[in-house]
Amino acid sequence: MPSYETSERIRTEIIESGVDDRYKIGAYEFVLNGLNFYISKIGEKRHVSGRELSKGLLMFARKQYGPMAKSVFNFWGLATTDDLGYVVYNMIRIGLMSKKPWDSLDDFLDVADVPSYFEAEKSEYFEIDRDFIKKIKNA
Repeated sequence: MPSYETSERIRTEIIESGVDDRYKIGAYEFVLNGLNFYISKIGEKRHVSGRELSKGLLMFARKQYGPMAKSVFNFWGLATTDDLGYVVYNMIRIGLMSKKPWDSLDDFLDVADVPSYFEAEKSEYFEIDRDFIKKIKNA
C-alpha cells in the first residue's frame, strides 16, 4: 500500500493541480499495488513493459475485486488499458515511477478489452514477455 505521503503527492501534484483529474486516487494506489503484485508473481525484480504491466494489472484487479472489478475500475475512471498507461505516465511525470528510453505510452494502448476481460468466465492474461526481457538484458 502506498504511503500517506505518496498518496498526498498524487492528490496534490496530479489530481488537484489539474494536471489530470480523470482518475480517482484509488486508481493510482491500485497501479502501485498492482506493480508490486506483478513483480512478486513473476519472481524477479525487473523493469516490465507497459503491455506486460497492463496484463498484470488486469489479473490483479480480477484477483482483488472478483466480479466487482469492472465496477471498481469504472468508479476510478479506468475503462481501457490506455487509462492504465495514463495513470502510469502521470506518476512517471512526478517521479513516483520510472521508465526506460524505449518505453512509451503507446505500450499501454489497446492491450486488452477491459470490459470483456472482466466479463469472461476465467480470465488469465498472465504471460511473461520474453522478447522484452531479451531487449532489456541486451541494452
